Amino acid sequence: MGLTGRADTMANYAILFRDHIARSIVRCSARMELSGQMPAAGDREQALHTLSYALNVEDIWPETRALLLALAPKMEQAGHRDDWLPYLDRGIEQCQRLGDVPAEAALHWHKGVVLELRCLYDDAREELSFSVAQFAAVGDSRNQARALNKLANVARLQRQVHEAERLVETAMVLLEPDDTERAYGLIVMGAMALDACQWPAAADYFSQAIDVYRASGDQRMLAWSLTNLGVAQRKLKDYQRAIACYHEAIAVFEKVHDPVHRAAVHINLGNVFLKVGNVDEALASYRQAEPVFYQVRDNLHLAFAYVNIGMACRLLGRWREAERALSTSIDLLGGLNRPKKIANCREELGLTYQAQGRTAEAITQYEQALDALNDRGADQELRNSILANLRVARQISSTPAPAST
Repeated sequence: MGLTGRADTMANYAILFRDHIARSIVRCSARMELSGQMPAAGDREQALHTLSYALNVEDIWPETRALLLALAPKMEQAGHRDDWLPYLDRGIEQCQRLGDVPAEAALHWHKGVVLELRCLYDDAREELSFSVAQFAAVGDSRNQARALNKLANVARLQRQVHEAERLVETAMVLLEPDDTERAYGLIVMGAMALDACQWPAAADYFSQAIDVYRASGDQRMLAWSLTNLGVAQRKLKDYQRAIACYHEAIAVFEKVHDPVHRAAVHINLGNVFLKVGNVDEALASYRQAEPVFYQVRDNLHLAFAYVNIGMACRLLGRWREAERALSTSIDLLGGLNRPKKIANCREELGLTYQAQGRTAEAITQYEQALDALNDRGADQELRNSILANLRVARQISSTPAPAST
């Protein structure tokens, strides 16, 4: 076979390969639509396999883009993080090569969401800021508002309250009065009210969001709102209503196959059980969350799980388990800029040592807890609690032991 024949053969193989990938894209998209809200793991894996080839073929980009954008929220919901980010990056690169600004804006949004869940807040803000600018450039006000709301939530998580408020207000101006995206703005405002210890206001914001999502049928966001309302109700000491909110949220997250957010509800439910004295139930609820956060490498929520596990184990007198959980939580929190949570965790470790008569070690933990709070606008209630425990420990330490007889 001459050079021309070989070239023709290679060209034919390329066409066959392109056609095979195109058919695979269509089949995957069809399975995605038929599978409902969350495709089976096998269908997700097949879609990823197909995308890995399709993202190299420019002339089937419209089909590839449709599958990529359909798969993006489902991968996030199923708990995929680091393994999913490369596909989003390759999609963004393809958008840039082909000048597809609307799709690039959407992919930056999805990437920002994943990075927020990974607690990489600076990176998340960068991606969401790109998304805001690109949606504005193509005149897509609704998705621009959606990106602004997400950006506001990241700003809130970084304790930039005024920036978060400004972003939500900007998003609300862009949205129609009956747009369901306004409910996400309500969630962000409710979360800011929780941060400010304004419990009734927080409950009101979350209740408004629940009404919107019940009416619209958005089950996942309904469960999210119920979880937040449960937090506000716990702070208001309405424990039975908080428990009811959490049980409904868990059932909905189970129904829509969202294991990560279901795990977060288990943490909150455990907190209520702990508050009402059901320590065994609290520990069981925390333990259900632990492996999920570990699997998806959500170090922030894994740290929260361990501090609560440590607290429950301390109350049950399971000292070694408590020490392991609390020490692990401190290690995880070290790189996440969470001074209040570190202080809370060290106070718990101090109480665990103190309960065993290890007073000197307890004092060290209390002092380190106070150091974590210094010049950080700390919660005065937490500071007072640590100071009270430190005074008791120092008093015990300075009291002479009774003489032996």
